[in-house]
Amino acid sequence: MDLGPINLEHTLSCGQAFRWRKVGEGWEGVVDGEKVRLWQKRRNIETETELSNARLESYFRADDDYESILKEMSRERYVATLVRRFHGLRLLRQDPWECSASYILATFSNIPRIKGMIERICMSYGQEIEPGLHSFPEPKAIAVNGDAAETCGLGFRCRRFVEFSKRVDEGEVDFEALREAGYQEAHRSLVQLEGIGDKVADCIAVFSLDHLEAFPIDVRIGRTIREWYAVSGSYRKVSAFAREHFGPYAGYAQEFIYYATDRKNMNQD
Repeated sequence: MDLGPINLEHTLSCGQAFRWRKVGEGWEGVVDGEKVRLWQKRRNIETETELSNARLESYFRADDDYESILKEMSRERYVATLVRRFHGLRLLRQDPWECSASYILATFSNIPRIKGMIERICMSYGQEIEPGLHSFPEPKAIAVNGDAAETCGLGFRCRRFVEFSKRVDEGEVDFEALREAGYQEAHRSLVQLEGIGDKVADCIAVFSLDHLEAFPIDVRIGRTIREWYAVSGSYRKVSAFAREHFGPYAGYAQEFIYYATDRKNMNQD
């Protein structure tokens, strides 16, 4: 399968999705309830999955004009250096329900703990794909048995997670309408939902709803913006600066910055 320019290592280990793991020379994950195994052979991606190539192409955003996006981003001096170092890092187009629920769990946590919470949720509520591997559950499974979430080690996030599941199950969250809306309208709608603040809303917008101008800001990103651009202050002030400065593909720029500021990548060329 040819997804265009892609580096699976950069794309699947950069923190945007939580159900991928490196196994030997390849990657294993779950997409739409199906196990997916991937191996990179230069530009070609070898696959082992029941999912169609078309679904994987959508998931990996093969429809993006990747080189044009990088060219646009490279007008910015700092990001241009990151594009050269981490060429092939692509944004993913995740399922909005799974992405939203996952980022609600991600609040005030770190990636290993987030992955642990998600796997426990999948084991408690999801369908078994094979021994030890389960699908991400449908919202109804959680909505009708919220008590089971209390055994998944979610902490203060548990009630918010269950309530969000109920609202999605009842049709109160229209993900397709949020995709069709402009970024600002989508963001305003998302932050009205309990458990979704500015950062989580931006993660949902850029990683699942095609709002590529969304620019999630955590401590690392905020520090980088302050050090490189002398901009600090409220989340919305810094976010507005980033969207204006980096342009319509600010979300791509954010992920390159986030990946580059991971300690394990700081000296990588």
